[in-house]
Amino acid sequence: MRNPWVWLGSAAAAFAVIIVSLWYLLRDEQPAPVAAADLKGKPKLVVLVVFDQMRGDYLKKWQPLFGDGGFKRLQKDGAWFTECHYPYAYTLTAPGHTSLVTGTPPSKHGIVANDWYDRATRESVSSVTPPPEERTKGPGPYRRMSESLGDVLLRVLLGKGRVASLGIKDRAAILMAALRAQICYWFSTSSGNFVTSPYYRPDPHRWVTKFNKTRMADRWLGKEWNRFDKQLDYAKFSGPDDFSAEGTGYLQGRTFPHPFQLGKLKDEKLNKQIYYNAVTCSPMGSEMLVEFAKTAIVNEKLGQSDSVDLLFLGFSSNDLIGHAWGPDSQEVLDVTLRSDRLVKDLLEFLDAKVGKNNYYFAVSADHGVCPLPEFARTKGKTAARIDPDLLTTRAEVFLNQKFLPAGKKAMWFEQPGRSNSWVYFNRAALKELKLPQPDVEKALAEWFNGQAGIEHAFTRTELMGPKKKDSAELFDAVQRSFHPDGSGDVMVILKPYHLWSSPTLSKNPEKSPAYRTSHGTPHAYDTHVPLLVMGPRVQSGTRDERIAPQALASILAEALGIPAPRDAIFPVPAGLFK
Repeated sequence: MRNPWVWLGSAAAAFAVIIVSLWYLLRDEQPAPVAAADLKGKPKLVVLVVFDQMRGDYLKKWQPLFGDGGFKRLQKDGAWFTECHYPYAYTLTAPGHTSLVTGTPPSKHGIVANDWYDRATRESVSSVTPPPEERTKGPGPYRRMSESLGDVLLRVLLGKGRVASLGIKDRAAILMAALRAQICYWFSTSSGNFVTSPYYRPDPHRWVTKFNKTRMADRWLGKEWNRFDKQLDYAKFSGPDDFSAEGTGYLQGRTFPHPFQLGKLKDEKLNKQIYYNAVTCSPMGSEMLVEFAKTAIVNEKLGQSDSVDLLFLGFSSNDLIGHAWGPDSQEVLDVTLRSDRLVKDLLEFLDAKVGKNNYYFAVSADHGVCPLPEFARTKGKTAARIDPDLLTTRAEVFLNQKFLPAGKKAMWFEQPGRSNSWVYFNRAALKELKLPQPDVEKALAEWFNGQAGIEHAFTRTELMGPKKKDSAELFDAVQRSFHPDGSGDVMVILKPYHLWSSPTLSKNPEKSPAYRTSHGTPHAYDTHVPLLVMGPRVQSGTRDERIAPQALASILAEALGIPAPRDAIFPVPAGLFK
C-alpha cells in the first residue's frame, strides 16, 4: 500500500504550484502561466547593476583611467551601447529604475516621479508609499502598473526561480524587484542596517540579521575618504578640488580628504544619522552594498541551484555624491574609478561562485545629471539657477491678476511645485471660480513660456490628447513622462544648464550642503546613460546606434529564456545574441 504521507506530500506540492500560479495570475492580471520553462542551457544567474546618476559619457572619457577586469572587461567581452538615452522627459530615480525592468516609459508603468501629489488621498506620496488600506504593510511596489522582469520570471518558472533586489535607496530596490520578490533590502540611514518591509516578509532573513550585527556601516567613523588613486592628477581629468559652488555633503567638507564624523546636534540619534548619510554620500556606501550582495549570493546560493535567479543591485552613492559635488568634481571621478574596481570585484566573485559561462551581467543607470550652473558658465554655457518660487508664489500672483478682480486672491494649487516640475491645480477652487481648467492651464503655460530660463511648458489637456503627427521631439518626451493618475496639470521644462534652485545658493552654501545640482530634464546630460551587457550568447563589440535603456528588459528576458514583460515596447537590438 502506498505510504499516505508520501501521497499527502505530493498533493501538497502540486497544490502549492497551483496556488502560486493563481496568485500571479490574479494579483497582477497577467497572462496565464505557461508550462515550466526548460532550464537546460539557460544561465544560472542574471545580474543587473544600476549606478544611480552615472552619465553615459563617463565610461568613454575616463576609459583610459580604468583598470583591467572592470568596465574594460564589459566593454571588450560584452556589448557596449555608447548612445543609450531615456526617451522621456522627467529623468529621475524612481521612473528610471522602473523603466529598466518593465521595458516601458512612465506613461505606461505609472511611476512618474520620486514623489508626487495623490489627488485620491489629497497627500504627497512617494513612489513606494502604500495606499491607505495597506499602510501597515510598509513600503512596496503598489504604484507600479506594469509587470517587471522579475514578475515574468516567477510566473514562468512557477515560483521556482528567485528574485533578489538590493540597494541603498528603498525605491531603487523595491521598484526593480518583483511584486513577490523573495529577497528585497535597502540601507536605512536611521539605523545603519539593511532593512526590508513587511510587504515582503515580517522579519529579516537570519543572514541579514547576522550581517547587520557586524555593524559594517560603523567602520568608517573617525576616518576619511581619500582619493582612490593617489598618483593620478584628478584636476586634469575632472575639475578643481576646491570649486566654490560645490556642496559639503554631510559634514564632509568641500575638498579632499572628506571626514566621517557624527553630527553636532543634541539628539544622539540624529547625529548618528548624519554620519550614516555621509557613508552613503561616499564610495563607502557602494563598498557596503557589494559586501551585502556577496553575503546574499553565498547564503541564498544565488546562481548555484537548478533554477535561474535574478539579482538587481542599486548603487545610489554615485547619485548622492553627484548631487553634492557635481559631475565635474574630483569626487565624482573618484567614485567612478572605485565603481570600476567594484565591477571587477563582483565579476571575479561571480566567476568563482557561479562560473564564467553561467551568468549574464548588465550595467546601466537611471538618469544622468546637469553640471553645476556655475561650472557650466566657466565652459561658456548659458546657465542659471531658477528659483522654484516661479512655480508657486509668482505663478499665484499671475493667476490672481489674470482671473480675479484687483486685490482678490485664490488658493490656486493643491500642491505647490517645490522640487517637482509639475503644477497641480486646486480643482475645487477652479470650480468655485467657474473657470474651465483647460483655459487656466493654457494661460499659465503661456506665462511660464515667457519667463527666463524656461524652455517650454505643457498642459495636461494637450498631453491627454492623441500623439501629434510630426510632433516635436520635446512634446513626445514629455508625453512619455505623463500619466493621468500621478502627473499634474502643467509641466515646466527648463532650458539646458538651468536648475530649479535658489539663485543665491552659491552665496549661501550652508542652505543646501548636500544638494547642489540635479537632473529631471530631457536634455542629453540627463538622458544619456551607460548600457553594457555581457554573457554567454552576447555578441561582443562597441555599438553606436541609438537605444533606449528600457531595451534591457527585453535583452535580459532573452538571456533568461522567458517572454519580455507585457508592456515592454523596446525590442532586443538586432544581432545582439549569437
